[in-house]
Amino acid sequence: MARKFCIFVFVGILASFCLFTHSLWFFPDDSQPGSQEEQKVRETLTRFKDGIERRDLAVGALITTEEFYPLFKGFYESLANVYSSYKAAFPMEIAHLKILHSGLAKVEVYINPAKNLFIFTLTKVGDVWKISHNESIRFPLYSIPGLPYKDVYEIPAEKRKFMNAEIELNFKTWVYFYLKEQQDQKKTVDFFLDGPGYKVAMNAWLPFLEGAAQFAFYFVIMESNFYGSKCEVIRASYDEAEVFCSSLAALEVLKRGHAVPKFSYEEYTQLLTIIMDHRAQHCGLDIEMRFEDTTCRIKIKRK
Repeated sequence: MARKFCIFVFVGILASFCLFTHSLWFFPDDSQPGSQEEQKVRETLTRFKDGIERRDLAVGALITTEEFYPLFKGFYESLANVYSSYKAAFPMEIAHLKILHSGLAKVEVYINPAKNLFIFTLTKVGDVWKISHNESIRFPLYSIPGLPYKDVYEIPAEKRKFMNAEIELNFKTWVYFYLKEQQDQKKTVDFFLDGPGYKVAMNAWLPFLEGAAQFAFYFVIMESNFYGSKCEVIRASYDEAEVFCSSLAALEVLKRGHAVPKFSYEEYTQLLTIIMDHRAQHCGLDIEMRFEDTTCRIKIKRK
């Protein structure tokens, strides 16, 4: 029982941080044995699986490119430590495998009992295929579908919201660091201030609310619907309001992301506080924001 519980907990941690993870199953279609090169790709993934089960830490460096290994090392060793400690088989399913015209191999893999999705990119180095990148996302198109393409794939709502949060934070990051190289800190921050426009939009969308309550509800509605933040209005009146976000999407993206350049936690929360304060000031309000990990508590008071 303890063994199963430990594996379950570890799988949850892997899923939340988008990390990777008995037998090897092959699905039909793209997963079936193909060319000699495809077999060599499979051999690399079999070494990945076997190395984890045997806790052979040296394998991690052998199956990845030199550039990718520093990013792969922690993930591989964590899996090896857990599955070898509990003498558990490492579940891995190859669903699709394709060698592209570019020469790269793409493999859709499901790992762990929870069947977490990973897309491995492999590069041929000499006569060996090595893992050079991984993602945990994909749209399920494996070849050009029938045309005209009218039945367009619909991205699930929660995933679409998280994508919106990623896109916005990536854009903010690029603009922030670009401007920071060109001008001083104040002018860089000023670029992101949108208080007047925020007030106009808030009044348009919530015409029957006002004061602190209007600000609180507008923020929660926008954050939840655009980005998937888990926010709730705790209390609200004309004079005062309080919002609690158990998961602020931008902070989740920041925590998981590996983009370069990248905001530090302190840089981003400071910028967000300045932006929100600017919005509040233009609405005749004072605001206080407190952050802890990916949570945020906001207190709003009418001046």
